[in-house]
Amino acid sequence: MKNLPLPLLAVLAACLSSTLGGSAIVATRFVVPEAGVLPTILLRFAGASVLMLLFTLPRTPVRVAPRDVPIVVSLGLVQFALFPWFFTMSLAHIPAARAALVLSTQPLFTLALAALVGRERLTGTKVAGGVLALAAVAFALGDRIVGANAETWKGDLYMFGAVLSGSIYNVASSYALRKYRATVVASIMIPSGAVAIALVVILQGDWSAFAHISFPGWIAVLYLTCFGGAVTFFLWIWALEHTAPSRVALAVTLNPVSAAILGALVLDEPVTWRLLVGLAGVVGSLVLVNWAVLRRAMIARREAAPPS
Repeated sequence: MKNLPLPLLAVLAACLSSTLGGSAIVATRFVVPEAGVLPTILLRFAGASVLMLLFTLPRTPVRVAPRDVPIVVSLGLVQFALFPWFFTMSLAHIPAARAALVLSTQPLFTLALAALVGRERLTGTKVAGGVLALAAVAFALGDRIVGANAETWKGDLYMFGAVLSGSIYNVASSYALRKYRATVVASIMIPSGAVAIALVVILQGDWSAFAHISFPGWIAVLYLTCFGGAVTFFLWIWALEHTAPSRVALAVTLNPVSAAILGALVLDEPVTWRLLVGLAGVVGSLVLVNWAVLRRAMIARREAAPPS
């Protein structure tokens, strides 16, 4: 692993982040019936904020230039408050499979935005990778997507809001990550989102939901704050620090497929052959987009190997 190029390590970090994000969806399904949506999100983000600060503060001062504070905080609000709000509102109107399919357009939106602002070049390989990943998710979840109803357009619109906010964050975060380490940025962005969500919960004024969480629910919350929260969020930010946003965004298509497979293992939901084919398609899209980097790494490894 230590001999892999940094951009490839970043892609692997994004893939792990997205896979952990899929596991967080499964864990969330344990907590939401007991606590409700917003309290669950608050617990996840507040806990992740505490863990991120506990990890960062003993190693690195969490300081940014005063002129950059509004930008870093705003990016945190986009990704860690606005995105989950759009995502949650979408799931109130459409099934999770349809929402996941719409979310899987994020790599293409990220690529288009990155090309528009000159962050990276629009290439046929990147477009093909995004289309392949989208098709793979559509195939994997095709048997779970139900027909449209009167509320479908609202759910699709909310999820497109999540797609756009996530794409904007993927591209715009490079401003902060060119100046500050990922640990510093994460230690400001994640708490910014947590504070915004906390304010909404406070304004609602109902704290009774927290008393309804069972012991297994609190175990799920612990997982959400650690692996499904702090680790997931930091890996995504670290990946954005070290490679192009479109390569990172492509990994988001692993999220719904991994969630479906983990749901089968944990919640006894069926694992279909469509899921496995879809997973292979998503992995294929990641290999396609990163093939040039993979090829260079293999050549360098052969050249560095001692002669037999």
